[in-house]
Amino acid sequence: MEKYYEKSQTIGAEKPRAYFVPFRQGQARSERREDSELFFSLCGNWKIRAYESVLDAERFWEDTPEADISVPSCVQYYGYDHFQYTNDRYPFMFDPPRVPLRNPAFHYYKTFDAEAVSQGKRVYILFEGVDSCFYLYINGKFVGFSQITHKTSEFDITDFVKEKDNRIDVLVLKWCFGSYLEDQDKWRFTGIVRDVYLLFRDGKHITDYKIQTEIRGKRAYVDFLNRSAVSAVVSFNGEEAFAEAGAGVRFEVENARLWSAEDPYLYPMEISCGGEVIFERVGIRTSEVKNGVFRVNGKAIKLRGVNRHDFHPEKGAAVSEEDMLQDILLMKKLNVNAVRTSHYPSSPLFYRLCDEYGLYVMSESDVESHGGARIGDFGMTYEQKMALVAENADFCESVVERQIANIEQNKNHACVVIWSLGNEAGWGANFYAALAKVKELDIRPVHYEGLWLIDKKHYGEEEYYRVPLDMVSRMYPTVEWLDVDYRNDPKEKRPLVLCEYVHAMGNGPGGMKEYWQVMESSERFMGAFVWEWCDHGIRYQTKGFRYGGDFGESVHDGNFCVDGLLAPDRALKPGALEMKKIYQPAVFKKSGATLHIFNKYYFVPLQGKLRAEFADGSEREFSVTIPARTSAVYDLGQRGSVRVYFTKDNEAEPCASEGFYEEQFVPSATENAACEITDGTRYIEIKEGDCEYKIDKTSGEIVSVRAYGRELGGIMLNLWRAPTDNDMYERKDWEAAFLDKAFCDLIAYSVKGNKVAVHIKAGHYNSMRPLVEASVEYAFVKDGVRIGVEYRVSSGYFKSLPRIGWKMKLDKSFGNVKYLAYGPGESYADMHDHCMKGEYSSSVQDEYVHYVKPQEGGSHCGAEYVEVSDGSFAVRAEGMRSFSALPYDAATLAEVKHDDELPESDGVYLCADYYMGGLGTNSCGPDVRAEYRVPDAGNGSILFLWKNRCIKYSDGKKERRKN
Repeated sequence: MEKYYEKSQTIGAEKPRAYFVPFRQGQARSERREDSELFFSLCGNWKIRAYESVLDAERFWEDTPEADISVPSCVQYYGYDHFQYTNDRYPFMFDPPRVPLRNPAFHYYKTFDAEAVSQGKRVYILFEGVDSCFYLYINGKFVGFSQITHKTSEFDITDFVKEKDNRIDVLVLKWCFGSYLEDQDKWRFTGIVRDVYLLFRDGKHITDYKIQTEIRGKRAYVDFLNRSAVSAVVSFNGEEAFAEAGAGVRFEVENARLWSAEDPYLYPMEISCGGEVIFERVGIRTSEVKNGVFRVNGKAIKLRGVNRHDFHPEKGAAVSEEDMLQDILLMKKLNVNAVRTSHYPSSPLFYRLCDEYGLYVMSESDVESHGGARIGDFGMTYEQKMALVAENADFCESVVERQIANIEQNKNHACVVIWSLGNEAGWGANFYAALAKVKELDIRPVHYEGLWLIDKKHYGEEEYYRVPLDMVSRMYPTVEWLDVDYRNDPKEKRPLVLCEYVHAMGNGPGGMKEYWQVMESSERFMGAFVWEWCDHGIRYQTKGFRYGGDFGESVHDGNFCVDGLLAPDRALKPGALEMKKIYQPAVFKKSGATLHIFNKYYFVPLQGKLRAEFADGSEREFSVTIPARTSAVYDLGQRGSVRVYFTKDNEAEPCASEGFYEEQFVPSATENAACEITDGTRYIEIKEGDCEYKIDKTSGEIVSVRAYGRELGGIMLNLWRAPTDNDMYERKDWEAAFLDKAFCDLIAYSVKGNKVAVHIKAGHYNSMRPLVEASVEYAFVKDGVRIGVEYRVSSGYFKSLPRIGWKMKLDKSFGNVKYLAYGPGESYADMHDHCMKGEYSSSVQDEYVHYVKPQEGGSHCGAEYVEVSDGSFAVRAEGMRSFSALPYDAATLAEVKHDDELPESDGVYLCADYYMGGLGTNSCGPDVRAEYRVPDAGNGSILFLWKNRCIKYSDGKKERRKN
C-alpha cells in the first residue's frame, strides 16, 4: 500500500465541483436528495476493524471486518482509539511534514448492489467528510486516496463495480499529511463523519456550473455558467435558455425579490441534460466591500454572528441534517443572522438550510496550524512560530487546494457572503498563494484574521496594509481597541469584523453590550461572531457531560471545549439569552406614556404584535408594522412601569423585549429595639424580643441567629465565589492569597445602645497580611439586624475581590424564593440585559444554573430585597446590590468537576452582596471592565429580617410577579 498519507495529494478523485444531486428527468421537483432515483445512500450499518498502526493494515482489503459501526459516526463512540480534546497543541509530534507511524487505522467494509450499471449509467461514490484521510478499494481494486477532512471526495467507480454483490473497503487513518493543517480547537475524532452515497449518472452529464447574480437598481441579472463538456437547458423565472458546453446564459429579472437573512427568498431553477434534471435554488444577492464598508444588496449591514463547529454530545462530529436544522432554528430564535463555519466548511446540507432559513455565512477553509506556536522558543518570535506551516513550501499546494474545495462546493449558495482562508495559521507565502486563488475563483469578500501576525521584519511595516484582504479581522480585542486604535488608524481603510469575541465559557459572557455600542456607531464596523455556539461536552457512558482529561488522556486542554452559548444538548444558557437581547431587531425607548420603537432590520418591516404588560396587571396589544431602518411611536395609554414584548407574525415567542421599571422601592420600616446585650468572655450575646444573636469575639461575626425558636445559623463575611471559567486567571491570584480560606480576626469592638461595632481584618495566615480590613456596625432592630460596613482591600494580592457581602446557611426546607431584582434568569453587572427588573418567585433548586463544570451562578443584580421561606417562616434581606439563594455553597461548586457529580444539597446558601464582580470574558478575552469590578474600598448597609408568618409562594417554578 502506497504511503499517500505522507504527501499532499489526492489520488483518483474527481475535481471539486458545485454541490448538487441530479434527479431522473420526469421526477417531481424535490429539495430532498433522498427522493432522487439517481441517489443511493450508503449510510447505515457497516463493518469495522481497528488497527493500532497503519503499518498493521498493509493489505487491509483482504480482510473482512465483523464488528458493527454506523456511518456516519466517530469511532471513539464505539470504543476504539480514545477521546482527546486539545485546543492549540498538536496531538502528535510537531515534525512537518512527517506523519507518525503510531497512526491508528480503521477498516470499514460494506457490500452494495449497482443495478444501474446494466442501464449504461456511470456510478460515482461520494464521501462528504472523512477524518483524516482514506484509501478506497472496490471489489479488491484500488480506486483512490483522499485527504482534507471536511471536503466532498467523489470517485468514478464505473469500471470497478458490477450489478450485484459489490464490496467496498475503506481504510481511514487518524493522522495524515493534512493533519498539520487541521489543528483546530476541537475533539480529535476519527472516522467517516459525514454522509456517503452513490450517484447514477448518464454517460454524458452536467459536471459543474456556477451561478452569479448582479443587481442594478430594480433589475437583477442571473448568470449561469455551464462548466461542463455538454450543453444544458436552463429554466428560470418563466424563461428557458440553452447553455452550450463551457458557455453562459443570462436571465434578467424585473423587480427582483432579493435574498437576505431577513427575507431568504429563493427562485427555483432547473438544469436539464439528457435523462437528468438538477433542481437548483437561486438567491439573488450581492456581497461586497465598497468604500470601506461591507454591504449586502448595496446596504451596509451588521453581522450578528456566532461560530459553529459540527458537534453533538453523543455523536461528536457526525451531525445529521436534523441536528443542523435544530441549530439554525435556534440561531434564528436567538436573533443571530450570521454564522462562521469554524474552522472548516460545513456539510453541503448546512448551506442549503442557511439558504432556505436565512443566515449569512462566512465559509471557512479547512486550514489551522496554531500548534506551531507551542513548540518552544528556539530564538523565534511568536509570529515566526505561527508561520512555520504558512511559510513551509511543502504545504502550499494543500493550503490552496483547501480554498478550492471550499469555494467550488459552496459557490452557488446565496448564504455565503464571505470566504475565509482559514483560522490561526499565521501569515506567510502560502497565504499569498491562497488569497490569489480565491480572488481568481470568486468575487465575494475574503477574510483572514491571521494577517495581523505578519512578520513585519521580513515583509516590512507597510505590508499589512497592502495585502488585498477585504476586511480587518480580530479576535477578542478590548472595546477600546475598536473605538480608539482601529477607528483612528489613518492607514486603515478596510471594514472591521470580529471573527471571535465574548468567549462564552461557563457563566458569561459579560460585557457584550459595550461592543455593540461601538459597533452601531459606524458603518465601518461589520459585526462580530460570538465564540462559540455550544459547549462541546461529551456524553459517553455517563449521565452528564465530560471534557478534556476525563478519558484518561495525558495531553488535553481540560474544559476549554465547554465554551458555548448553549449546553451540549442545546439547552439555552443565560449567555444565549443575553446575546438574543443584544442582537434583537428592535430598539425600545420610553418617555412618559410614549413608546418609541426603531426597526434595526435592513430589508424588511418589523411586523407583528406588541404586547405591553403594566404594573397593575393590565395589558395592551398593538399591531406593529415599521419599515426597515425607521421608527414609530405608540401611545401606551398610561405611565409607570411596563414590559413590552414584540412577536413577529407567524412566530410563537417574542424576538424583542424591554422592561421599564419606574417604581420606587420602599424599604421595610424598622423599629429600634430594646436589646439585652451581654458582653461575655467569648461571645457578645444580644437578646431582642424573640430573637437572640451571638457575636464571636475571635472573628467579629454573628455566628448564631435564633428567631422565634428557630436556629438560623450565622451571618458570615463572604469574600469568595466559586470561580467562573472566565475567572480562571484571577482565580490563581485569589487562591494564592488563600482568599477561598480567608477568616476574620476581631481587632476591636464597642457596644452602644442597640449597636455593636467591630473592627475586623480578614485573611489567612498563609497570606501573610490581611486581605481586607473593615469596620462593621450591627444595629439590632425589631426582628432583625442591619449590618453596615466600610471596607478597604489590601493592594498587591489580586486585581479585585470576586465579591463582598454576607452569607447564611439555612435549613434546606427554605426552598422558596421571592425577590425584587433583575430576573428571572441570573444577572450580573455586565450581563443583565436579558433580564428585567421586577418581582419574581422561584425555588432554590431552580435558581441553580447547570453549567457542565460547576461554578458561580444564580446571582441577581439590581436587588432591592430577597426572601427565602419554608412556607411559614422567611428570612428577608434588603439593601444589597446582588444576592443568590442556592442549594450549594461556593466551596462545593469550586471543588466538584462535573454538574452531575454534585452531592445532595445539605442546605440553602443565601448570599447578600454589597458588591459582586462582573463576569467578563477573560478565559479568552478581556478582563472584567473596571466599572464592573468590586471597588477596592466601599461601604454599604444590608438589613436582615426574620418573618414568622405564612407567606404564599408559587408551586416552586419560576414565576414573574407583576409589579
